Amino acid sequence: MAYLGSMIRGSVGGFQPTTRYDPVLAELLREAIVGPASFHEMAAMVRYAESRGLGAIRFRFDDDAVLVDSTHPLHIAFLETLRDPVLASDYADLGEIAPWRERALACRLPSDMLAPRATRKALRAAIQAQGTSWEVRVALCVAARIRFGGEAEWFGREAQALYEMGLFTQARARLAASVAGGGEAIAIG
Repeated sequence: MAYLGSMIRGSVGGFQPTTRYDPVLAELLREAIVGPASFHEMAAMVRYAESRGLGAIRFRFDDDAVLVDSTHPLHIAFLETLRDPVLASDYADLGEIAPWRERALACRLPSDMLAPRATRKALRAAIQAQGTSWEVRVALCVAARIRFGGEAEWFGREAQALYEMGLFTQARARLAASVAGGGEAIAIG
């Protein structure tokens, strides 16, 4: 699976391929490779498969599997992503990623510092708090999208943090998602 952020149509953060041939699409989505440029699309792909009745998507790591390295700058965001309830669906076959979802549900992550029913304002304040690392800011943006949906604000804030981390490809993709959702086309940096 290539990075799918450029295929976003309609809802921000929603994987919406432009084809109308669902049998072909079902075959293409039978297996999805998860890496630093694509892990954030996992839940959107599962939601899409559910909405179209395409069958389960089997996820597997790319050859490098850098996301499992706790020192990787996107490791915490990857674990936050795995907490999305949709990944427990029958449409998500996590395969070798399943132990990482179990770990994500069991360990303490940045979203755990917030109240269980944290508001947008509380999440915004946590993301903007003085001294919050880039990695934690990205992870909190992931948690915000899980809780509140793919609003332009969360993509924009994540784009800024990714840019500051030097992850320019991912930053541009999140900024494009923000703009697609009605966010302002701003310069990041």
